[in-house]
Amino acid sequence: MRSSFFGLNVATQGLYTARTWLDITNHNITNAQTPGYSRQYGVQSACRPLPNNGIGMMGTGSEILKISRYRNHYLDVKFWSNSSHLGEYRVKNSQTSSVETILNEIKKTGITKQFDDMFKSLQKLSTDPSNKSYKIGFIDMAKSFSRYFNDIGEKMRSLQREANYSIKSKVDQINYCANQIATLNKQIENVEFSGVEANDLRDKRANIVDELSQIINVKVDEHIDANGKKTFSILANGQKLLEGTKVNLLKTKSRKNLNNPEDEPGLYDIYWENGNKFDMTDPELEGELKGYIDMRDGNNGNNFKGQIDNSNGKVIEVIGFNRTDLPDKGKIKIDNIEYEYESYNYNESSGKLTFTLKTVVPASAANVSMGENLSYKGISYYVDRMNNFVRTVAKKFNDIHKKGNGAPLFTYDGYTSGDIDYSKMTIDNFQFSKEIAKDVDKLITSYKKESGESDSSIIKELLALKHDSKMFKTGEPGNYIQAVIGELGIDKSQADSFEKSQLALNKMIDNQRISYSGVDINEEATNIVKFQQAYVISAKMIKVFDEIFDVTINRMGAN
Repeated sequence: MRSSFFGLNVATQGLYTARTWLDITNHNITNAQTPGYSRQYGVQSACRPLPNNGIGMMGTGSEILKISRYRNHYLDVKFWSNSSHLGEYRVKNSQTSSVETILNEIKKTGITKQFDDMFKSLQKLSTDPSNKSYKIGFIDMAKSFSRYFNDIGEKMRSLQREANYSIKSKVDQINYCANQIATLNKQIENVEFSGVEANDLRDKRANIVDELSQIINVKVDEHIDANGKKTFSILANGQKLLEGTKVNLLKTKSRKNLNNPEDEPGLYDIYWENGNKFDMTDPELEGELKGYIDMRDGNNGNNFKGQIDNSNGKVIEVIGFNRTDLPDKGKIKIDNIEYEYESYNYNESSGKLTFTLKTVVPASAANVSMGENLSYKGISYYVDRMNNFVRTVAKKFNDIHKKGNGAPLFTYDGYTSGDIDYSKMTIDNFQFSKEIAKDVDKLITSYKKESGESDSSIIKELLALKHDSKMFKTGEPGNYIQAVIGELGIDKSQADSFEKSQLALNKMIDNQRISYSGVDINEEATNIVKFQQAYVISAKMIKVFDEIFDVTINRMGAN
């Protein structure tokens, strides 16, 4: 049987329902410009009806069962997947631009300009080899040429250090995001234990996942167990970063050995907190972290490789290798097992590299390598290309000058005397001969002393190097530089194109998310009017029933 105040109760329910809708609308309008906010709505239902004296069921009004939000998980997954691509190419575009600026080829102070100026001074010297001012002019230009490469080396190292620091920063950012999400998971679990939805907390969590997805590729899952408990988990590059409130953090450690001969000492490797190494070379890795790793370590597959020709305990002889400019000591991989070597020696006549190791190698050992094979053309790759240029040019100049029994024209910091080990020459230590710079008479211009100072046979042969088509595989020295700059231009253009396409795609997906989850002010304004009217009408119903009860209770039977 329904209560005498049944109608009043129904009207009151309507009042509460309309008021809740107004509160929800107010909250939506207030957060219309809040990034990542999802529009909320009430799940409204009719209250449980009551039997009405055998003639049917009488409705008891309406109620808001819960407050939910508009959120499309499919669009979120698409956004997170694309964000990792965008983050990677945004970093690569920016970093490649920095390399392009350092090489500075398109400006007046570029490599080609320095190279041409040196040959112009050499051309001038060829007209009067006995003129000391012309000799000094060439020496100054040659010194400027070497210092230019020293400057490139320092700037490239600085850029690699910045990329290295950024890797550590991104690891710290991943950990920070993971800890924040774990805290929110706990708060959401506590709120939703009673059956309500933690809408605003879930929005905050999704915003952090947005941030995290730019740094590293993530896979998000929320599963419900048999007891109805929800557990939110994230895989970072396929590895579990967190599950519920349990977090598997990352950390960085400085390398004891170089991966690439061009590397700065102490670059960071990444490990999981449990000690397992994070696979930085995983082809599935994406995001800003991947961008910085590729730029810092990318060698275009030119890491040291070779085959073991002979193994004798702790000594191995290697053939078929692709480079000899290795660190004096470090680590190599023999059949994918790391071994430390104490020294190595390159025998040019036998064409073999001999390594002296700290531990015995199995007699069956076959393949040897150093570092990682990263196909991307990063900082290490372009430093190696520049190193190759100065080594080749220096050797050509020195070999010609040596024909006149002259000292090497180009050396490196630390060189004293004797044959030059060109594998130790880099753009960082490359320099013009200090010996010749101190005594210009040691700059030899002819093959035979008896020819006199007017003989410029050596100078002419040096001049011919500028157009030596056999110096590099790409031809003349100028062609080599153009080839490097061309590669860099292609890399830059590709990174820029990929960033723009991913940015456009990201904006499209985000707009789809906003169109589904975002607040429409016009729609909310309509809701204000609609629910205000509902509130007013429910209040009017209460007034009507108040008048009915006043008549029924207070006025019936009155005189």
